[in-house]
Amino acid sequence: MSVFEHLRPLVSLCQACGMIPFTMEENVISNKFVRFTFSFRHRTTWWFMVMFVLQFVLQFVMVKLSVSILDGLINDENVPMTVTILSGITMFSFTAQILLSRWIALNYRKLRNAVEALQEVERLFGEKFIEQHQCFLGYRFVIAVTLIVTTVVFSFVVMASLFQPFYPADMGLMPTVALYFMLSLVNVMIECTFLLIHMSYYVISHYIQLLFLNSGKSDANGLPVASRKGAENIKELRQNALIFDYLCQASSELNDLFSVPVLFILTVKFVTVVSAAFTYIYSFTYSNLIIENVLFVSPFLFVCDWIRLLVIFTAADMPVNQVRLLRERLCARSYSRFSQTLAENVAEMTILMQMNEDRIQMSAAGVFKVGVHLIPALVGAVVTYMVILLQN
Repeated sequence: MSVFEHLRPLVSLCQACGMIPFTMEENVISNKFVRFTFSFRHRTTWWFMVMFVLQFVLQFVMVKLSVSILDGLINDENVPMTVTILSGITMFSFTAQILLSRWIALNYRKLRNAVEALQEVERLFGEKFIEQHQCFLGYRFVIAVTLIVTTVVFSFVVMASLFQPFYPADMGLMPTVALYFMLSLVNVMIECTFLLIHMSYYVISHYIQLLFLNSGKSDANGLPVASRKGAENIKELRQNALIFDYLCQASSELNDLFSVPVLFILTVKFVTVVSAAFTYIYSFTYSNLIIENVLFVSPFLFVCDWIRLLVIFTAADMPVNQVRLLRERLCARSYSRFSQTLAENVAEMTILMQMNEDRIQMSAAGVFKVGVHLIPALVGAVVTYMVILLQN
């Protein structure tokens, strides 16, 4: 089964929350995925437009509520301006994150190019070979949906105490239900951005993992059987090099698509983590109605945003780790064979030179590389800014 068949639940979820207006086009005869399409004849497109208008109205409402909260902080002379500024950035960043899905929709061509490159990879692997190796996208999707629903429910429980004092007194039941329904869809859409990034790079890493399995018959140690002919080995190496080139092309398109959103997310989440920690610590030294309501909001945001950052970091490192592992295995394979021809040696050296982690490494708009290696620097920056803010 094609990997795109496993992605149907993810695409349906993104369509339902108004994140993407694309529809999966199927072959009439085989009922298999062909491509993503955009047309005003599809109901998905009209639902996307309805959600876009409703989200615009919701942003207006949330901005008014945020301004009311900030006015309460500004009017209290005992609240430091630092708390007000950090709280304002955190509140308005929620509105700005809604624009990330619009960025993905506007850069549809890059997503289409990545899909076409992956389809070429599937064609080179062969349908039979892909069906023999299971893809765990379904399990990851179930776990992700469970986490998303849990996060949305807890966010409503925690945030209700913060915004409830600023709701209109005559707000009826239906407007309240409509507001919470739209908030839930927006929250799901924001979380789907992280899920889409994770799933995209998992697909790349899955196919890189299949490259070694595609290298032919192996023994118990994962090393190739020596009885294979030189011509077969050269043909296989060239095919693997071509597959890796297509995977690099798909990864490059995904990097161009996600690089700007990732830079924005990392910046916003860093500010949110610092402001949440500072507000929580400051609440023990000063009492305020708004700050008291934020008492449980700050730890919730702190933990959730760290988890979101870890999702992005691990997603960016998945293909890199697989390429590193594949290169090590190919090196072990070349050393284990003593009867190679010159053509085989040249072919193996060529593919080893092509397998560079930088070709698939995610970057934040070209500013820096994204990965787990950023965690120590990020933790150090959070601690440093916390010390500076507490001293002031």
